[in-house]
Amino acid sequence: MASCDTLPQRASSAETTTGRLPPLQLSCLTPGPTIDLAALSGRPVLVNLWASWCGPCREEMPALQAAHEQYGEQVQFLGVDSKDTTEAGAAFLDDIGVTYPQVVDPEGELLNHLGVPGLPVTVLLDEEGRIAATHIGQLDSESIEELLADVTI
Repeated sequence: MASCDTLPQRASSAETTTGRLPPLQLSCLTPGPTIDLAALSGRPVLVNLWASWCGPCREEMPALQAAHEQYGEQVQFLGVDSKDTTEAGAAFLDDIGVTYPQVVDPEGELLNHLGVPGLPVTVLLDEEGRIAATHIGQLDSESIEELLADVTI
């Protein structure tokens, strides 16, 4: 699994801006820095909220890993293990071989902020850190490509 050091971030602003992720500080699931979600910018970022206990999340993860391998030079991928234990999340990722950065949100603060009733949820940020699209529910390879179409070359 990749370290969170690879995530592009700008200096964080104390203001919460509409159309952006909240200024949540989430710990990296692997050794690495804490990530400020509101500071993600520099290139598009696909943020996927998941949990090891979520069946659809488990089913979509291989497609997300494949998309990361295909589009990772153009789009940064970030997983957010939500309402889960760090141990269960890390074991699941190890089992399926996910290599993009992952953070933990044990209380589900981001999920609550987005106002979505359940997992999985995927949010696409543009290079300025603004929310470009939100997908509620399980993704497959085709829906990931459709989601990324506007931000990839």
